[in-house]
Amino acid sequence: MEFKERRKHPRVEINNLISYICIDDSGNKTKEGRGKAINISQGGILIETNDSFEWQDTLQLAIEIEDELVSIKAKVIYCNADDFGKFRAGIQFLETNEKILSFAINLLKTYSELLGIK
Repeated sequence: MEFKERRKHPRVEINNLISYICIDDSGNKTKEGRGKAINISQGGILIETNDSFEWQDTLQLAIEIEDELVSIKAKVIYCNADDFGKFRAGIQFLETNEKILSFAINLLKTYSELLGIK
């Protein structure tokens, strides 16, 4: 059986610190914390945190990109516990942020060039 990639955008590994605020349907902050970005694409990011999230939780993420703190609204697609007591959450961006989009595209271009992929 052949593997079929379901993702719309390819992902690139990163190791950037992030902070997040979880927001309920009324716009109230329910929790906040920090974590680490594991990978990123044009449409989303995988983060590792000490907190778990519920499916469809709304987050306000802040990630440092090229020495600038960039903010973007997002939602949780999934959250799984690992063997070390951490949680990995797949996050979908809900808005377009040109700085994040440019960062992801440039990473993909560099990564592809290093691997000899055109």
